[in-house]
Amino acid sequence: MIKVKLLHPDARLPVVTYAGSDLGYDLFAIEDTVLEPGVPVKVRTGIAIEGPPGCGFVLGDRSSMAARGITYAGGRIDAGYRGEILVCLVNVNQPRYSLKTEYTDAGVLRAASLEVSDASLSIRKGDKIAQMSPFQAMTHYELIQVEELASSEREGKGFGSSGR
Repeated sequence: MIKVKLLHPDARLPVVTYAGSDLGYDLFAIEDTVLEPGVPVKVRTGIAIEGPPGCGFVLGDRSSMAARGITYAGGRIDAGYRGEILVCLVNVNQPRYSLKTEYTDAGVLRAASLEVSDASLSIRKGDKIAQMSPFQAMTHYELIQVEELASSEREGKGFGSSGR
């Protein structure tokens, strides 16, 4: 059982469309927010949660938000956290620049202006903004320092070493 406390009058319970096969619960924004390009913004959900013992949560992108150029900037919800869930979003869209020039009949530059498109995006109150997936905390394992690790087929290969 996951307990949800509504902290704001406009807060909504997280929802899941296909329980048992969807990997996360959708979270909702409780206020309108403008996302400027490249600036992380903490978007309020108005909820606090409590999972089963030892269960935290991982937040992640919604595909519909990613398709708009809005991505989740990371973080985890630890099992003992009881404050408001804030979703850090980043608008990864970039403005487009175009130079407009005007010349005289003699070919002399008369005027030039730079036009910049607005790449900011809006989140509206009630929009689904991220997904929250339950995650069993495994940090109870003892850590021990060793001189060597067991060999593996992969060894230290990473960052794309398995192909595209």
